[in-house]
Amino acid sequence: MTRRLSPFLLVGAFLTACTPAADTNEAANATASAPTVETIEDTDAINGADGPVGRLPTDDWIGRWMGPEGLFLDIQPAPDGRPGSYALTNKDNLDRQGTYVGMAEDATIRFTRDGKPLTIRPGTGAETGFKYLADKTDCLIVVAGQEGYCR
Repeated sequence: MTRRLSPFLLVGAFLTACTPAADTNEAANATASAPTVETIEDTDAINGADGPVGRLPTDDWIGRWMGPEGLFLDIQPAPDGRPGSYALTNKDNLDRQGTYVGMAEDATIRFTRDGKPLTIRPGTGAETGFKYLADKTDCLIVVAGQEGYCR
């Protein structure tokens, strides 16, 4: 019975036989001059104390927040993709729904509606001023006692 050798084995054997042996001093020098890789054990040095770099607390608010009687606040990342910039769609009363540009500032989002600067901040259902939301704990407040939305 005749065995055939794989062409890959033949090429590998040929290359091995034709390659001169490396000088042991050259190999040692190459290893000594190779760049080293440092590891960082403290993930806060990479991510920051509050999570990945570039992530804002307000990013957790992305999505739809509901108020009473069909009122809502929808927060989405801005189309331009800038960190801390949001596209807001808000139905703040039964007669109006509008879109606004929001910008993160610390743990709030600032926007302007009807020429008036407003701030969205986290809060409780009781702070919304709506009996319907009073028992909720995950809420956003626009005007304390008058306007808020919860999940």
